[in-house]
Amino acid sequence: MAGMSNTLDTQLEALYRAHARQVHAYCLRRTSGEEAKDVTSEVFLVAWRRIDDVPPGDQALPWLFGVARNVLANRNRSSRRHGRLVAKASQYYDHASPGPEPQLVRSEEHRQLMAAMAQLPEKDQEILRLVEWEGLTREQVAEMMFVSRAAIDKRISRAYKKMARTMGVPKTDQLTTPVTLEEGGGA
Repeated sequence: MAGMSNTLDTQLEALYRAHARQVHAYCLRRTSGEEAKDVTSEVFLVAWRRIDDVPPGDQALPWLFGVARNVLANRNRSSRRHGRLVAKASQYYDHASPGPEPQLVRSEEHRQLMAAMAQLPEKDQEILRLVEWEGLTREQVAEMMFVSRAAIDKRISRAYKKMARTMGVPKTDQLTTPVTLEEGGGA
């Protein structure tokens, strides 16, 4: 077993030495410096896990670029979902009064949202993350957690209400649990 591990480590090391700079440059052209480092690391983690799938020779670099593209796409999707969750929660704030730069306002809203979310039980936080950030349907989350769809709906509803109280949203404007058409909601 130790011999196999050394072989895998040697293969990964050779792959890294041969292509890390090119993969990092690919990532830098598509994202920030810190993000590019993280994505490059994640690419080689995938390569390590799937070392038997890495094509030999000249085909390794395009394969690594494909992995990098997928990692970047996953991160972008997650970021967009996070933005939608912040936007959904922030629609309940009164933005009529003049304030600081929009970026600072969004940052404060994000901080408040994350603080409110931190007050929820860990299970409720995970349910919200799965539905809002990961884009899973409530049915998928219910199946994943071995509970009914109704139980997921109830937990989400209670979570939104608790977050609204934590964030100081008036009772009449409380965060509501949106139901999409695909989840059986009406137009």
